[in-house]
Amino acid sequence: MKTLNSLFAAALLATLVAGCASDALVNPQEPQAPVTDATDAIGFGSTTQPKTRVTHEESAALLGNKFLVYGTKTKGGTVSPVFDNYVVEYTTSSAGSSATNTHDWEYVGKESKKGAIQGVKYWDFSAERFDFVAASGLAAKDSIKNTTDGLRINVADAAAMTSIFVADRITATPTAKDATTTEPATTAYKDVVQFQFRRLGAQMRIGFYETVPGYAVKDLIFYYIGAPSGSREVGVGSAFPQSGKYTVSYDDATNAAKVKFAGADNSLAFTNNFGALDYTYANTQEGIASKPYLDVDGSSTATQVKAFLGTSSTQATYGKGTYTIDGTAGVSSAYKPILPYEENSLKMQIRVDYTLIALDGSGDSIHVRDAYVSVPADFLKWKPNYSYTYLFKISDNSNGFTGKGGGGDITVGPGRDPDPDNGGGDNDPVVDPGTGEVIPPYIPDPNHPQPTIPDPDFPDDPTKTIPNPDVPLVPNPDYPDGPKGDQHDPSNPVPVPTIPDPGNPGDVIPDPENPSNLFPITFDAVVVEAEDKTTTIYTVVDGTDNSSETEH
Repeated sequence: MKTLNSLFAAALLATLVAGCASDALVNPQEPQAPVTDATDAIGFGSTTQPKTRVTHEESAALLGNKFLVYGTKTKGGTVSPVFDNYVVEYTTSSAGSSATNTHDWEYVGKESKKGAIQGVKYWDFSAERFDFVAASGLAAKDSIKNTTDGLRINVADAAAMTSIFVADRITATPTAKDATTTEPATTAYKDVVQFQFRRLGAQMRIGFYETVPGYAVKDLIFYYIGAPSGSREVGVGSAFPQSGKYTVSYDDATNAAKVKFAGADNSLAFTNNFGALDYTYANTQEGIASKPYLDVDGSSTATQVKAFLGTSSTQATYGKGTYTIDGTAGVSSAYKPILPYEENSLKMQIRVDYTLIALDGSGDSIHVRDAYVSVPADFLKWKPNYSYTYLFKISDNSNGFTGKGGGGDITVGPGRDPDPDNGGGDNDPVVDPGTGEVIPPYIPDPNHPQPTIPDPDFPDDPTKTIPNPDVPLVPNPDYPDGPKGDQHDPSNPVPVPTIPDPGNPGDVIPDPENPSNLFPITFDAVVVEAEDKTTTIYTVVDGTDNSSETEH
C-alpha cells in the first residue's frame, strides 16, 4: 500500500482571546462633605468606558435593552439583599431624567422579576461593602440567586446561549481600593456601577488550506459519528455540550464570573457539523491566456470554478452554515455557536479523504484516503465569549493512502472509526450493536452516584434535585472496559472547592463618616466583545497524538 509522502501536517488551532483590556472603571473618591439636597440617587453606570468594539447604544441592543441585577450590602458581618432581581431598562437619551438615571439606564418604578415595584436605593456609608452581579437574556424561569453562586442557567442549545450575557461581579467600598493578590479592586460609593457584560456562549470555525506543489485540492469527504458513510459537510469529533445547565459563580480574588457546565444530567454530542466548505478557485499553470482557471476535471477554463481549497492560512477555506445568532435565524456564517466547556478532556479528531488535481491542465488526479489528525484536549477548553478557529493544512506530507486498502472508493468510503489506532474507544463513543445507541466515554459508577443538591427552582419539593455543580464528572480512564473512575473513585479524586476562612475576613475597611445627604445607586452597562488572536499549532499527522508546537 502506498502512502502519499506527507499531507495534512496540521492541526492549527486558532485560539481566540476574550475581552479587551479595560480602563479603570472609576476614579477613587472620598465621601463628599454634607450638602443640603439629597438629589444624587444608587445608580448603575460609569464615567469611563472600557475598551470595547461595541458602542454604548449597541451594547444596550445586544442586551435586549434590559438586564437583571442582584445586589447585597454587608454591614456588621451580615449580608442582606438590596437589589433582588431588579430589572434595569435602557431608553435612549433619557439620562438625567431622574436621580437614578445617569447613563440612560433606569430601575425605579419598574417591576422586579420577583414581582416587587422597584424603588430608589441609596448608598449606606455605614456598610462595609456592596456587591453587584448582573445578567441579561435569561429564560423566564431563570433568575439570579445571590452574589456568590449567582446563576444556574438552563440552556436548550448553543443558539439560545448567544443571547445570554453575564457580567463580572462588582464590589463597592466607601473609598476605592486597588486589587491585591487576594482581594479584587473596588469602586467607591457614589460612583456609577458599570457592568461589563460578556457573552455566555462561544463560537468556532473549522478551516483548511493546502500547499501541495503543482496540485490543487478538492472534494474533501469527512468521516465521523453521525455520517458513517462519509459526508461533504465538515465534521469533527470531540465532546460538544448540546444542552443542559450552567452555573455562574464568582472568583473571590478577582470578581471574575466563572462558568461551569454543571453536571451529569447535561447532554453531550461527540461530533459537530460545521457546514459545507466554501471552496475557492484555482489558477491553472497551463499557460493559456484565455483560460486562466482550473476546471473541476483538471482542464483549463475561462471561468472561475469554486471547487478548490485556498492556498494559505490567510486564504483558508472554511465550513459555512446557517445558524441562529443573537435571536436572528438564518445567519450565514463560518462561525458556529457552541457551548463553553472548559472541563473538556477529549481530543478533537478529523478523518478525511480528498482529491489532488494537477495544475498543468493535464487532468491528472490523485485520490488520498484516510488522512487522520487530532488536536490535543489542551487546546479544546472552550470559554465563554471566545471565538475559536481550528485550521488544518494539507501539504505534501501525509499519512493518507493513495493505493488500495485505505478506505475504499473516494466517493463514498465505508464507515470508519475516528480513532483506529486506539481500538476505537479511548476517546470516541462506540455504537452498542444491540441497540444502535451511542455509548459515551463517561460511565456513571453505580457505587458512587453523582452527588445532588436541592433544585433551587423547586425549593418546596424535596424530590427535586440537580447534580452538585461543585462535583463534576471526570473522564473514565478504563473506558470502554469498566464502569469506574468517575466522581468519587479514589484513583481519580475531584478537587474540593475552597472558600475564604470566615474567621479571617482580611483587611478591615475604616467606616467613614456618613454624609447627611443620600447618594442614589445608578447603573450602566457595556458589552465586551471577544477579539480574534490566532495561534497556529502544527501536529504531525500519523494517526497518533503528537507533540505540537506554536508557530511564532
